[in-house]
Amino acid sequence: MTAHHRFLPVFLSLWLVLLCAQQTPTPVTAAASTKEARIEDFAFISGHNRGEMDGGIIDEHWSEPAGNSLIGMFRYIKGGKVQRYEFLSIENSPNGPVLRLKHFNPGLIGLEDKTEFSSYALVSLKPGEAVFERSDKTAGLIFRSTSKETLEVTHERSGQKPQVFQYAHSNE
Repeated sequence: MTAHHRFLPVFLSLWLVLLCAQQTPTPVTAAASTKEARIEDFAFISGHNRGEMDGGIIDEHWSEPAGNSLIGMFRYIKGGKVQRYEFLSIENSPNGPVLRLKHFNPGLIGLEDKTEFSSYALVSLKPGEAVFERSDKTAGLIFRSTSKETLEVTHERSGQKPQVFQYAHSNE
């Protein structure tokens, strides 16, 4: 047997190892998948959501994904009067999608200073569910499609019991 033929089995073994290594999928971490999320992944939120809170009505509308964003508006009505408004957006950032919201009293009087807003980074995304969290980990928002006609939003805050809002959801 020539020297060339003696190395052939070793060469073939190495070649097979390299070939298999190339075909093994690299696991995607949660951080990588959230950074790579597309605005279209949040389409399940789009539409009209209506629910109740503390004896009042919650009315929320989300646009369809467009212009690399979704926008939402929220109003809380109690005793026949508006108690609070919110303007919300989900936009891409260099670190992945971010949900931002700003609160307003009746008359569109901002609760925060005009340059301030609440910001929540996407920390988890799977079909029909998006989890956003503040960078200081003191609060989070979870959007979960529980059926074609319902959307559940959970607001978590440090040291408090989570608030779960059940919305009747329509795509209009």
